[in-house]
Amino acid sequence: MNHETHVNGKWLAQNLTGTQRYAGEMVRALAQGRHLQMVVHVPAGAAVPDWMRTDGIEVRRAPLSGQLFEQIYLPIATMGKLLLNFAGPAPILKRRQLVTMHDATTFRYRRTFRPAFVAFYTVMYWILARTARQLITVSHFSAGELADVLGVSVDRFLVAPCAADSLLSGDPIRPDLEHDGDRYLVVGTLARHKNLIGPVVALAESGRTTVVVGVAGDSQVFAKTQSMDGVAVIAGRLSDDELAWLYRNSRALVFPSKYEGFGLPPLEAQVLGCPVISSNAASLPEVCGDGALYFDPDDNRSLIEALDRLENDDELADELRRRGAANARRFSWENSANVVADCIRQSQPGRRSRLLKRAA
Repeated sequence: MNHETHVNGKWLAQNLTGTQRYAGEMVRALAQGRHLQMVVHVPAGAAVPDWMRTDGIEVRRAPLSGQLFEQIYLPIATMGKLLLNFAGPAPILKRRQLVTMHDATTFRYRRTFRPAFVAFYTVMYWILARTARQLITVSHFSAGELADVLGVSVDRFLVAPCAADSLLSGDPIRPDLEHDGDRYLVVGTLARHKNLIGPVVALAESGRTTVVVGVAGDSQVFAKTQSMDGVAVIAGRLSDDELAWLYRNSRALVFPSKYEGFGLPPLEAQVLGCPVISSNAASLPEVCGDGALYFDPDDNRSLIEALDRLENDDELADELRRRGAANARRFSWENSANVVADCIRQSQPGRRSRLLKRAA
C-alpha cells in the first residue's frame, strides 16, 4: 500500500482511557511493516509520543483544537484523502473515512452522561452511520448494539477488537500505595454503567481490601456520581508499568461493569497473569471466554460467592491464569491492524470497496 492515509489524532489531546489506548495502538500497529504512508493530524497543544516519530508516520500539527480541529480543520486538510478515526468522534462533513464506534453506551445508559454530550453523540453517530465509507467496532456485541440503536445493518460494521499484548513489553513498577497486604484490583471510572460503587462497598463489608485504579472522571462528559472514599484504596490514574505491577500482584481483578463495548481491563489482567472475576453482562463473556469467573452485576451476593470460591480452592487461581492466558492469545493489535489494513487496501482508488466485510 503506497497511498497516503490520514489519521484523526484528536485522542492525543485527551486523557488515556480504553478508547485512546485503542487509537494509539492501532495507529502504531498499522505503521509497523505495512509500507503505509500515514499522516497523523495533531490538534494544537497535544503532545506527540516518541514512538510516533518513526518512519512511516508524518505528524502535522494543526492550528486548532477541540471541535474546531475535528469538524473544520480535518475535512479541509484531508479533502480527497482517506481519513481514519479510531477514538469515536469524527468529522460529520466527510464521507471518505473509516469511523470507529466503540459502543452504544450513550444510547443504552443515557443517565451516565451529561445531556449535551448525549445529544451531540446521537446526532453525530446517526449521520456517520449513514455517510462514512466504513464503520469499525471492537466486538460483535457492539456491532449488534450499534446497528440496533442507529437503525443500520450490522454488516456495516467491521470488527477489529482491542488487545493487550503490548503490556508484555513493559517493566512493572510498584505504585506508591497505602497498602501492603492482599488486595483485589478494580479498574474503571465512576461512570454509572461501570457499576463500581456497590461492588466495592460489598468487598469492603466482607473484609476485603480493594485498590481502585482510574476513577478520575471527565466532568464535561459524565454526570455526577457518588464517591468511594473510605471503602477502598484509591490509586487514581497510574502509568502502564504501575498498573502492570498491580495486575501481577493482586489476588484477582474484579470487573463489575454493566455495559462494555469490549472491556479491556479483564484482557489486560489475563495477559499479565491476574485471575479475572467479571460481570456476565454485555460483551464481557465474548471477550473473557472461559478465562474468568462470572457474576451477576446486579447481585453483589454472587460476587462475594465468586470471591469465596476463589479463596477456598487452591487450584482455581492457577486454572484461571492458564485459561486467561490462552484466551488472551485470541487478540493482538497486529491481527486487528491487519483487519483494518485489508479494508484500507480495498478502498484505494481503482479498486472496488468491499464495505460489507466483517472480521471473523
